[in-house]
Amino acid sequence: MNVLAIDTATPYLVLGTLDAERTLRRGRRHAETLIADLEAFLSGIGLEPARLDLIVVGEGPGSYTGIRVAVATAMGLARGLDVPVVGASSLAAAAARARGRVRAAFEARNRQVYTAAYRVEDLPAEQEPPARLAAGALPRGDACLLWNAPPSGRALARLGLARWNRGDARLVPVYL
Repeated sequence: MNVLAIDTATPYLVLGTLDAERTLRRGRRHAETLIADLEAFLSGIGLEPARLDLIVVGEGPGSYTGIRVAVATAMGLARGLDVPVVGASSLAAAAARARGRVRAAFEARNRQVYTAAYRVEDLPAEQEPPARLAAGALPRGDACLLWNAPPSGRALARLGLARWNRGDARLVPVYL
């Protein structure tokens, strides 16, 4: 199955398939570069957009505008290509970069963080749901801490495909 993952919830533009990924630090410029970056990524891995079967979009948490860039792009592509769209957690995709008990945290504004805890063996299993906390209230020492790690594009594709295979076709952006 050809799965494309897109995430713009963090300063990173993350693109992925089940077998490849690209992570680019774009700050707040996702909307300016996303289409060109996406075309270059797909061309680089030899995947024609018409061969896509599923599009996965990072649901956040993250900035409203950041999440909306990926959601709008994914929805537009899906409509044009007549393929389904499903969401997956950006925090879970970041947590997939480690193993064991993992706490993923994204810096938010006003000295706050978005965070969640996972048990990562194969796919991340949520142990604590996403929450917004004061940076000083972030639990320490309870898990491997991944601070501002970009989501994994491969993991995002796998998380979305797993959700789709369970019959769960939700796309619910997380604005904390």
